[in-house]
Amino acid sequence: MNKKTIKPLNWLQLVWLFGVPTILNLIACQFAIPYLDSTQSIPIEASYFLSVGLLVLAPMFFGALYMSGKDAGSFKLKEILERMRVKRLSGADWIWTIGAFVALSLSSFIIAKVVMPALKMDATPFFFKNMPLDSNHIWILYVWPLFFFINIFGDEFLWRGYIQPRQELLNKNWTWLVHGLFWAIWHIPMGFDLILAETPIFFVLPAVVQIRQNTTIAIVVHAVFGGFGFLTLALGVVH
Repeated sequence: MNKKTIKPLNWLQLVWLFGVPTILNLIACQFAIPYLDSTQSIPIEASYFLSVGLLVLAPMFFGALYMSGKDAGSFKLKEILERMRVKRLSGADWIWTIGAFVALSLSSFIIAKVVMPALKMDATPFFFKNMPLDSNHIWILYVWPLFFFINIFGDEFLWRGYIQPRQELLNKNWTWLVHGLFWAIWHIPMGFDLILAETPIFFVLPAVVQIRQNTTIAIVVHAVFGGFGFLTLALGVVH
């Protein structure tokens, strides 16, 4: 499977592929999470894990595997990953990976600690209101890894793995910008404060993947950046 055998998306397909997950995210964030939270049976963080994980990220994950398998003409994992451009990182890829992480960390810190306070905005999303976790909620850390897995691979397999290679044949050099804008729109149901806080990652990941043609970079950066961010928030390392 190579770039020449991948069919380009058209604009209708692009809107559809981003639009359906966005609608699912809207249902999860604006209806499912508030409903579960209103029952007061589980913390809102767990409501978020269940709602977004089951209604949004799981369909994205399995949908990306299925569609990539169809493109590859095989449902063998090796062929699917090749279609998604999930490859071993070369030395140059590692340099880009580290550089992307550093750039995201610095820019996100400035936005969260300088820009957002000046605008009276909160970088902590509404579904993390129990952060940092106290002794009554520390168990959330033990159920988080499963959600984290489906979060990272649901995102990266669909957006950068399945969509972006086909989108590059449509949007050419502007793919990273269009892709980032659509990805930002997907986050709207989570709140505009969150969109501002995560603006750097929306464009850095697709740009690096477009340059290096390697989805693994986005998987690694997203996992380290997202995991570090959640753990520092949950453990009260930063406020």
